[in-house]
Amino acid sequence: MNNLARITDIDISKHARALRWLSWMDYALVSLCGPMAIGLLSNLVVSFPSTDAATVVLELIAVLILCFMAYSGWRHIGVIEAPVWKTYPVVVVLMGGLGLFLVSDVVWGLLNQNRWHGETVKQHNEQSETAWSLALSFVWAVPLVALLALISLIRLRRMKIDVVGTTLDKLFLRLSKNAGVARLQAKNIRRINKPRGLVVGTLGALLLLGSSIVPMLPKKESAPADPTPGMAILGCFLLIRARQFFQVDADSLLTADQRSPIVFLRSFDDDEKLTYHSSKKAFLDFSLETRLYYHFSRFGPFVAVGSRNETDPQLGAARVLLSDDEWQSRVLSWIRNARLIIMYSGTTHWVNWELRQVIGNECATRLILMIPEIRALLWARKEEISARVEQIREGFRGTPWEEELLCFNDFARLRVMLFRPDGSMVMVKSRSNSRDAYHLAALVAHHILIDSDALNNAGTVRPGPSLDSIGRTI
Repeated sequence: MNNLARITDIDISKHARALRWLSWMDYALVSLCGPMAIGLLSNLVVSFPSTDAATVVLELIAVLILCFMAYSGWRHIGVIEAPVWKTYPVVVVLMGGLGLFLVSDVVWGLLNQNRWHGETVKQHNEQSETAWSLALSFVWAVPLVALLALISLIRLRRMKIDVVGTTLDKLFLRLSKNAGVARLQAKNIRRINKPRGLVVGTLGALLLLGSSIVPMLPKKESAPADPTPGMAILGCFLLIRARQFFQVDADSLLTADQRSPIVFLRSFDDDEKLTYHSSKKAFLDFSLETRLYYHFSRFGPFVAVGSRNETDPQLGAARVLLSDDEWQSRVLSWIRNARLIIMYSGTTHWVNWELRQVIGNECATRLILMIPEIRALLWARKEEISARVEQIREGFRGTPWEEELLCFNDFARLRVMLFRPDGSMVMVKSRSNSRDAYHLAALVAHHILIDSDALNNAGTVRPGPSLDSIGRTI
């Protein structure tokens, strides 16, 4: 059989773009609706004695709607599952309804403003223009965001994944049936430092709450610069730190959960580090690893070796700290007993030692090998991917997949690769570099691994690139 025909390409670019639109809506829901709900509630508390009952009821309804929308956005960020999409039509309707309500409220206030309290006509006109500008922004922005999200959702539900021949809804349904149980929630699983996590998390929540309330307080002309941006960033930073203290210990998890482990292998250099300045965004979607954890931990204990140079574990896989004398034997035992192996390709000596152990112990058919997120300029990213590809090719030298890896040349768009028992390969690709693309590629690969008919029933596979285009560079 021609080696080129033994490479199955699966392009998820269209799905990744649609998921990106939904992600933008989720961020908008959290960043806009959350502060608006807190601000509206704070204003209601301050003005409560002089506010009529009808206004109180309407504003309370608006606060509840805003809270629901903010929670929906927070719940959906980093989650690619059909069940959570059921909330989107409700959110879209509420977004449109809330936009109309805010516009009508502004218009009503302008039409019924009979007292100017000594203001000049010019000042009054300036306030009116500001109010109308705010109203128009809601007229255009809110329905537009809602419409784009709804279109993306409809596309996601209708688009089939090439070669696999199924929609995402059906793919997620099959994955859920194979999961069997949700993530283990045993009370006897040890946390890294739960009391400390509670203290740090409470402080972070108070700072984040304060950053929304402080702007509502009356200001003096001699007041210092607005402290709320710093409070918000510090609050998010502390909340992420608190989540790290709630990470479970891998040994405790493996004792409580007797299922075969799902092993996460990577270079410590590829762990996404928490930084203060990026904590506000990271609070909502910390890393690709956390996304992989939330999915794969439903199928077995998702474990990894932790770095001894880190005082607190990274968010994601349950980690265990091992000495230099014991970590290799532990990893080797995990590999041999693993239900699945999720691995980031790397360039360091020890991550490539782990790859050789996976291959040498005949576990490559249980491997989901990923090109991790590389945040760099185009030329630097190209060089980094090229270095990782050379290590992959070196590791698979002399195996049934050696020629396929030499033939394939589109690693710039590659997100995940699978190694089939018959020596063929599956390459999941995307033009998008978004985290959603990497996440979805891992889910598609997992579906193929657990459903032996996923490719067999899909018809003719698309061949790889022609022999003339084969090369060692990207």
